[in-house]
Amino acid sequence: MNPNATNHPISYFRKYHDDRQLDLSPVFQRKPVWNDAQASYLLDSILSDLPIPEIYVRSIIDDEGTTVLEVVDGQQRLRSIIRFFSNDLKLAGPDVTPTWAGARWDTLSSDQKERFWSYKLVVRELEGASDVEVRDMFRRLNANQSNLNAQELLHSQYHGEFIGVVEELANDSWWLDNKIVTPAQVRRMIDVEFMAELLVGIMAGPLDKKKGLEDYFNDFDEDFPDKDRWIKIFKRTRDLSKELVGGDLSGWTSKTEFYSLFLAVARCVVEQEVPSGERLSSVADRLSSFRTQVNRAKRRDSKERFDEQVTKYVRATTLASTDRGRRLDRINTIYALISDGAA
Repeated sequence: MNPNATNHPISYFRKYHDDRQLDLSPVFQRKPVWNDAQASYLLDSILSDLPIPEIYVRSIIDDEGTTVLEVVDGQQRLRSIIRFFSNDLKLAGPDVTPTWAGARWDTLSSDQKERFWSYKLVVRELEGASDVEVRDMFRRLNANQSNLNAQELLHSQYHGEFIGVVEELANDSWWLDNKIVTPAQVRRMIDVEFMAELLVGIMAGPLDKKKGLEDYFNDFDEDFPDKDRWIKIFKRTRDLSKELVGGDLSGWTSKTEFYSLFLAVARCVVEQEVPSGERLSSVADRLSSFRTQVNRAKRRDSKERFDEQVTKYVRATTLASTDRGRRLDRINTIYALISDGAA
């Protein structure tokens, strides 16, 4: 691999984009996360003829001679540039200079547009780089920067069986619809990390914080034994979790609370102790009553006395809540409430 540096005008990338030969989302890249203010600041620099960071690309040539530019690093910069010349970005934000505040593509003069197209980007082309080398390059470029979180780095490194499963599970709109994750968390792949924690919890029990989570991405990258079985258990657990709390996850949507409910229900699914019929209704009533007591116990001004089961659960949600011991306390409490109503 020889990352040669060269200069290309923005018009060079526009042509590849227009010809659908610019790949902004290779498998190791994260999802787009820049907001309008960040994109505007970049465009302000370009319009002011100031330098911006280098862009790394790899050329892929197919057997018909078609070249595709795969963006290794610089996806968000190029997306912002494309948004601007597509007239999809109005420059705004605290860092935008008065000269360009409020500017859009259609407000630029002909001379300004010509200078924009001629603006030179410093591009490093990774000639002859393998997929492994490119993923390693991406990881190295971003490992010491705060702009990539742990899951985004895992996404850049792994592209096998396990990560494919957790990303597919995370893509289900169920998680957003039920407010288990937020759009901001989806953009940063925090939802994928949470799916991995839930899936590992089903397979091996709760982790201590997130220690060892990456081992599963590595160990099951090439082969994920019993994959279909684990996916089936995962989806059944997800749906049953909502059913057991009466179809309303209110009070259970924080990651701490849902993690506990999910893994308690998963134990019932794995052990085939799923309540049904009248007993399911009984469990739902019991969990609803428990939820009400927990909510009251969490109030700072509460002077009520609660039984040990509630007190222990609340303590496990507020102090060192991701420690394995605290997670087990919560899971065991909920499991006891459910299993008493199992068929």
